Order: sequence, then C-alpha cells, then structure tokens
Amino acid sequence: MKIPVVLIGEDSIALASLRQQLERDASFFVNRKPYSLDEATELLQRTSGPVVVVVDLGRDPDKMFQALEGFTQQFSNVSLIMTTADSSSPIILRALRSGATEFFSQPFNWPEVLQSLERLRNRIHLHTATHRQLGHLVTVFSSKGGVGTSTVTTNVSVALATAQQKTVSLVDLVLQFGSLTSFLNLDASYTILDFVKSLQRVDPLVIEGSLAKHGSGVRVLAEPTNAEESGKITASDIDQIFDSLTQAFDYVLVDAPKAFDELSFVALDKSDLILFVMEMSIPALRSAHKALDSFERLRIDTKKVRLVLNRYEKTKLLSQESVERTLAVPTFFSLPNDYPTAITAINQGVPIQEANPSSKLAKNYRILAETLVRELSYVPTQRPEFDNKKKSLLSRLLPIRSAR
Repeated sequence: MKIPVVLIGEDSIALASLRQQLERDASFFVNRKPYSLDEATELLQRTSGPVVVVVDLGRDPDKMFQALEGFTQQFSNVSLIMTTADSSSPIILRALRSGATEFFSQPFNWPEVLQSLERLRNRIHLHTATHRQLGHLVTVFSSKGGVGTSTVTTNVSVALATAQQKTVSLVDLVLQFGSLTSFLNLDASYTILDFVKSLQRVDPLVIEGSLAKHGSGVRVLAEPTNAEESGKITASDIDQIFDSLTQAFDYVLVDAPKAFDELSFVALDKSDLILFVMEMSIPALRSAHKALDSFERLRIDTKKVRLVLNRYEKTKLLSQESVERTLAVPTFFSLPNDYPTAITAINQGVPIQEANPSSKLAKNYRILAETLVRELSYVPTQRPEFDNKKKSLLSRLLPIRSAR
C-alpha cells in the first residue's frame, strides 16, 4: 500500500517541485494541492494509517511553529517533515524539537532529499510490518434466500462499532441487487466499481473517500449502481479489496450472495470466520447440509463455520440439537424471533439498536458482537496472497465453473 503524503503550506514552487518528485516514487501517494494547517488537521483526524506530512514553514516560521505545537502528539501516525529557505541551525533545531523527523532546506538538494525519503519509507514499512495487526475478515453467508443475512451483517457491524468500539467496514458482495446501503439509509455516490479502479493507488486517504459512512461509524463499500455492471468485478479484484480493507479496519464484514461463484468463493476461502445464517425449517436445514458438503468439496475449511440461528423459536418439529446433529456443526449463536422490531428497522433504514435499543433483539446483537470479538481474539489473521495460491484456487473453482 502506498504511503499518503499531505503537503501543508502555500502553493509554492518548492512544494510543487517536491510533489512532482514524490509522484515519480511508487511508494508514495501525494495529493495535488497543498492544504492549510486547519484543512490538514481535519483530514488527519479521519485517517488511521501512516501518513507523511510535509510542512513548508514559509516566510513566518515562528507563526507556523506556534500553530504546530502539539501536532505530533495529536497525530501519532504522522511522520513530520519540515522545509524552509532558512536552514540556519536555530531553525533546524526548533524543527526537530517540534517533532520533525527530517528537515529539507530550500532550494532542495535532491540527492539528500531522496536519501531522506528512502530512510523514512523504510522506517514506516518496518514499523508497519512489526506492529500492524491485520483486521479480521468475516463473511455472512446463507444457502437460502430470505433468512436475514443482510440484517445480521448490518446489525452485527453496528454493534461492533458502537458497543465494542471497533473500526468496521462492510462489503456488499451481492453485486446485482445488494441492499446494505438501504438497510442503513445511505446514499453511496462511490461504489465497488470505483474502488476497483483505484486499487493501484489505495491508501488511507482513498479509502476515506471511497466508503459511505454511517452515523455509527460503520463504513460501507456499496454494490454497483447498475446491476448489469457487476460482471466487471473479478475474483482478483475482490481479493485485493479484502487485503486493502483489512489493513485499514479492525473488522471487515462481507454480505455474501447465496449462490457459489468465484467472488463468494474468494470471500469464504479468505475469511477468518464464516457466520452461516439459517432458520429453523426443514428446507433451510437441507439447503445448509448441501452447502456444507460443497464447502468440503471445494476445500473451504469448515472449522471456520459458525452457525447462527436467526428468528429462533423452539419448536417440536425441529430442535436445535437435531440441526447440530445433521450439520455436524454446533450452534454459535441464536437470535430471537422478533419480526416487528426487525421489519420496522429495515423500513426506516436504521439499525435495530437505533429503532428499538431496549428490545431483546438489539441486546442479542450486542452480545453476538461481543462473542464474535472474543472468538476472533484466538484467530490469527495472516492470510496468503491470492497470486501465491492462484493455481490452487482455480483448480478448486473448476466445479463452480463447470456447474454453470
């Protein structure tokens, strides 16, 4: 992932030349125009990953030094570079005391600047590799329509973001007729198609502008605006999207389509956990049994499957024990049947905990989120790259392709 660079100062020849130099370096992504300090501060408050900030001290260094007081303490993810035409010892010393890791005198000595940038890049990559824990990828799946996977996806995500204070993104993989934005009443001007076009330069700033933001803090990567455009998304695109988002969020939840295809296969195969949602009915049980058999044939690790019984009610016709015995999978969680609360939330485009926070259903979603966090605390997040196992993946996908 490229390291974003934020330039602060007036639109000067010095910053323009530095921007041109950075644009030639594949390791950095720099915005086209410099920001004021206030604009940059607002931007950085929404950015969690490593960022390089270059400040041109301008004609009044004292004023800029005063404005920057406490800047590096406020943004621990920032590597600060200062530059000015005054390269006297007092200015350099004050820059270093203000938190700058590098100082560039003007006019630039390009060999020294390039060496400094290389040191900075290596330092950031080393720190990231040592300290960055990938986020968890969770796919919400069902083999039968109408059992509430989108409801589960959105409400678990909101509970993770609010009750568990996690950073969460949603990916709507139901590309033709996805509904996550409707469930959260979001108007997404930027979709998964736009994100795919930006994959070669994805960084925290691109992610910030790419995902619709819900009031709970949950971010949503929306389905294409036009259903017929869904065919433009490839399995490799989906794999890269997951890699990008798990670097930026604690949890990435995927609302998967019901049918097996190459895209859902990547999500299921790459996920740390699969929340398999089903209702207590004979057709749902038979469908789930077939799906789990397909998991085994496609060598999707069934140990990742966590069974979620939605709209659960005890019945004499079908018991929880008989479901577990048939599927050979224990129940991970049961969500109570409260159709009036659920449908009210869906029709209003709000999470259940907002529509009726005191309801049993809202409470259970909070408990499910807590249970999920606890479960994933024991799951490592080191996943192999798609390219490294592409041959293996394609051989496993042949049953899917031949079935079409």
